[in-house]
Amino acid sequence: MPPATSIPLRAADWIHKLPDAVASVSWSPASDEFVVAGVEGRLWIAGPGRPDPLGMAGHDGGAFRALWNPAGPRIASVGQDGKVRFWNPADGSPAGEFDAGSAWAEQLAWSPEGEWLAVGAGKSLSLWHARRGWVGPFKDHKSTLTGLSWRRDATRLAVACYGGVHLYELEGPLAVGLLPWKTSVLSVAWSPDDRWVVGGTQDNAIQVWEQPYRPGEELAMSGYEAKVRELAWHRTGRYLATGGGHAIMVWDCSGKGPGGTTPRILDGHVGKVTVLSYQRSGHLLASGGEDGNVLIWNAGKSSQALRQVRLGSAVRDLSWSPDDRVIAVGCHDGTVATIAPPAL
Repeated sequence: MPPATSIPLRAADWIHKLPDAVASVSWSPASDEFVVAGVEGRLWIAGPGRPDPLGMAGHDGGAFRALWNPAGPRIASVGQDGKVRFWNPADGSPAGEFDAGSAWAEQLAWSPEGEWLAVGAGKSLSLWHARRGWVGPFKDHKSTLTGLSWRRDATRLAVACYGGVHLYELEGPLAVGLLPWKTSVLSVAWSPDDRWVVGGTQDNAIQVWEQPYRPGEELAMSGYEAKVRELAWHRTGRYLATGGGHAIMVWDCSGKGPGGTTPRILDGHVGKVTVLSYQRSGHLLASGGEDGNVLIWNAGKSSQALRQVRLGSAVRDLSWSPDDRVIAVGCHDGTVATIAPPAL
């Protein structure tokens, strides 16, 4: 591992301390502020333009995730109370709620254009549309849902759980198939070019299914230090970044795919990597770790990080702003920060 001093060090551009550990961060479409979900249940709208973050009631017992609709003024959140709640970001007021179908609701994902909301609550999947309302629940899953990922055109949804990844069709017969795996799939990500669905597994491996799926043609890459929960696709679908330890593995999925190839290893975190995210329209990859550091990489060209920011507490989530100019970060000790990436 390269010593920390070999990576250019820079302070966060803006930093604030909230009274709760951070569960998630999500930017507004305007890239001017972001919503934060706190582990104990409160929500906040924060950012450099708000000296005092705007608080919202959130969820009794704790919040898992809060996401800003990518197309408009609506925030959705889920938590330990089993509710899906909507919020008005202008003043933090409630804008509706629904039962998610289980005692708790943990998974949440807006479709790319913000028309659909997918919710995973226990073994139950529900879908919500602004005009059509709720669809579901769908309960044909062997275990708690552990990940949701939309196809780029929002016509299909991938749902991870024990036994593989279920695929759902939004414009036809809803359930369209299963991408099988022998144990639990803990995370799932659909490639931007629609070619691959990848799952991180509890077996310290990743499982890759080329689309359309043909039985017997799936790929498995093993040898990770830990269970793989961190997945991030480059905007072209060529590169897949994976966690599962203190090092990041970047697979080249072009040509015949990653089977039988050697990944690029990005070694810069002292602790386990906790979150990965690529720019939406650029080439930079941001990583956060248990070591309290955020590293920024041009992973397609180099194994050396371009920048390091030390925040001092384990990074729980990070998110690129829609305009790719800023990264929002949330930490275990309640620290929220923004970081400007280096220019390429």
